[in-house]
Amino acid sequence: MHVWFIDDDDITNMLNQYFIEEHFPDISISIFAEAEDALVELCQNKATPDFIFLDINMPVMNGWDFLDELSKCSQARTVFPSVYILSSSVDPSDLQKAEESLFVRGFISKPLEPEKVPFLRS
Repeated sequence: MHVWFIDDDDITNMLNQYFIEEHFPDISISIFAEAEDALVELCQNKATPDFIFLDINMPVMNGWDFLDELSKCSQARTVFPSVYILSSSVDPSDLQKAEESLFVRGFISKPLEPEKVPFLRS
């Protein structure tokens, strides 16, 4: 299994990597500090992780922009990763947008904890 973290915060990325290594040592990880780089991998290089954990509050391209761009390249793909918003946002409109998105499977509040990601155990 392969998971991606898309988050501009280095400390958060370090903590997420430690969390996966500690609780799910068989899972491989890729970290993207910029959503644009992850988008290139998905849309142009056709990489397909099993899960993406996406922050929504990032400079240049935020999580919502990333999802909009992902929908533009969706015609060229047959398999999509499961996307989970991983955010510290408590804004109800963010929760609603996540529920309405075709690509988002769920909204997880930071920090990651084992009980928040039971789907990684399969």
